[in-house]
Amino acid sequence: MTGHASEPIDLGTRKHLFIDLSLIDQADDVSLRVNPPIVGGVAIHRDRAWEHHIHFMNSVIDDNGQARMWYASSNMGAGNLHSYRWGYAESLDGVHWRKPELGLVELNSVRSNNLLLGVPGSVFKDPTAPPEERYKGYWLNWDPDLGPLGFGYSVSPDGLRFTWKGGNGVALHGDSQNQVFWDERIGRYVAYFRNWVPTGRDAQSLSANGPWRRAVARWETDDLRSRDGWQLTDTPVDIRGPRLTGELPTVLALDEQDPPDMDIYTPSVVKYPGADDVYISTFSVYRHFTEAEILDAETRRNDGLMEIQLAVSRDGITWDRPDRRPYVRIDPDGPRSRMLYSALGMVIRDRSIYQYATAYDQSHGLKRRNNPAGQVIWTRQRLDGFVSAEAAYAGGQLVTKPLVFSGTRLELNVDAAASGDVRVELLDSEGRGIKGYTLDRCDRVLGNHIRHVVTWAGNERLPVTNGQPVRLRIAMRGARLYALQFTAG
Repeated sequence: MTGHASEPIDLGTRKHLFIDLSLIDQADDVSLRVNPPIVGGVAIHRDRAWEHHIHFMNSVIDDNGQARMWYASSNMGAGNLHSYRWGYAESLDGVHWRKPELGLVELNSVRSNNLLLGVPGSVFKDPTAPPEERYKGYWLNWDPDLGPLGFGYSVSPDGLRFTWKGGNGVALHGDSQNQVFWDERIGRYVAYFRNWVPTGRDAQSLSANGPWRRAVARWETDDLRSRDGWQLTDTPVDIRGPRLTGELPTVLALDEQDPPDMDIYTPSVVKYPGADDVYISTFSVYRHFTEAEILDAETRRNDGLMEIQLAVSRDGITWDRPDRRPYVRIDPDGPRSRMLYSALGMVIRDRSIYQYATAYDQSHGLKRRNNPAGQVIWTRQRLDGFVSAEAAYAGGQLVTKPLVFSGTRLELNVDAAASGDVRVELLDSEGRGIKGYTLDRCDRVLGNHIRHVVTWAGNERLPVTNGQPVRLRIAMRGARLYALQFTAG
């Protein structure tokens, strides 16, 4: 153990995910590991006449036990994609999806389709809004016939009929799926956009020379049509059109550890509902081809492959990438062999988290060509399982900072498999094992558990501490620890 004193952390009964080692004072032979999900099947097929191409602008909400998805598609005309249409699908289990016939939009003299009224954009459910505006869609309006241009939102009472409420006049192209959600932790709306930052040593200066790189900017506000916090100038930097280039603070960007010819693409951000201080970003990274690698002779720039990586945060502002291996990989062949775009949102069912991505068998430059493409696939993640603290096979341990807790028992989300094990010891303020709760009294944790109650000689009840801080010594061998939580039983 380290000898310095720490202010006690009041954990109460809050769940703590090991997306980092912020709870830990000492780690011996334990490291953080990103855990890729299981890639399942197809959630949304191209099985309607207007779904020639499924786009990456897709949102998912777990809405009172029903999973709901809003997705964009288009068909072809004059050799290019056009006629964006917004479709709707729903599911009970997050795996099997159906497209209900809504009867809202007439297409080719027929209303038997799943198309929506209005433009939903990136959809979220606003708990602060009146019922008639409970569902909101955030997007960038370029159509003056609708009203004020810029970033703004639509509203809907049911998630099916959307009415545009107006924009903030900022017509700088986000060039991606821009997203918003209500963050109850800070009591404000939080938005994430694609912005562009210059590469090179002078990456913080907008006057730096050299190529530009896609990154992620963040904005928080009380009014989605405001310009509060935007640093606007009369002369935006021109990189192939008026785009975001520093008007909002950058919070997630690639660095010198990443290939120089790679960008961040769609930065799907979710405030994880299983914990009050965990934010998850499953974002695409776009690796550019050289000119010699581009397959289409007519396309000599802006082509390449994409995979999905993972970033984690405690506040949605400061992000970390525990390791940079793919979170969802492209396939050697098939419908997800070239590109993956992460969809917004997630669905939690019992012990599993379902996340979604639009998959392509075409690279970035080729997906504009006149051939069908795109499917929305589902992936399954273990509950709380994005990142784990993994002990060496020969053994390791974690010692926490001083903790104050509520509740009467300790639960672990842990995978010790068959060959590993875990034991827990409670330490007093002097670092001594508390009688009855030492390592030698702890019953070994064997196997794989989502919610395992730790026991000491068969006793699960924690000692009465009267608000005095304790530390946990967690001894592990060949095991992964995902989360811990003190509970009331």
